[in-house]
Amino acid sequence: MNRVKGGCYCGSVSWEFDLPIMTVVKCHCAMCRKLQGSDHSAYVIVPKEQFLLTKGNEAIACYQATKVSHKNFFSSCESPTHLMNGKHFPDEVVLPLGLIENYTDVLAPQIQVYTSEKSSWSNIHEDVPIIS
Repeated sequence: MNRVKGGCYCGSVSWEFDLPIMTVVKCHCAMCRKLQGSDHSAYVIVPKEQFLLTKGNEAIACYQATKVSHKNFFSSCESPTHLMNGKHFPDEVVLPLGLIENYTDVLAPQIQVYTSEKSSWSNIHEDVPIIS
């Protein structure tokens, strides 16, 4: 499999990308927890030229989280669709790992970041390297 597909919960927004990816990040920062509504977030980092939004662009809303980063989401089911993180990944598209339809082990988290901000109930996975 070289083509990975994903999209929003209701199926109105779809995207795809080609392997290889840059990395898969498990992030524990407070902003990611708030934006994802979970104890951590997990994202696939894909070079922009490998990403293709195939359906639903007209229905995507955008939240400008910081001066250089924003979160796109489908305005009906409100699933996040893709993000831009201008601070850490200015030339990549950031895709929530949970939206992938044809997940494989190639997309398992490769690094953990902001572990010092992790929630008290969240566990660090010892087999995934921590990047400070």
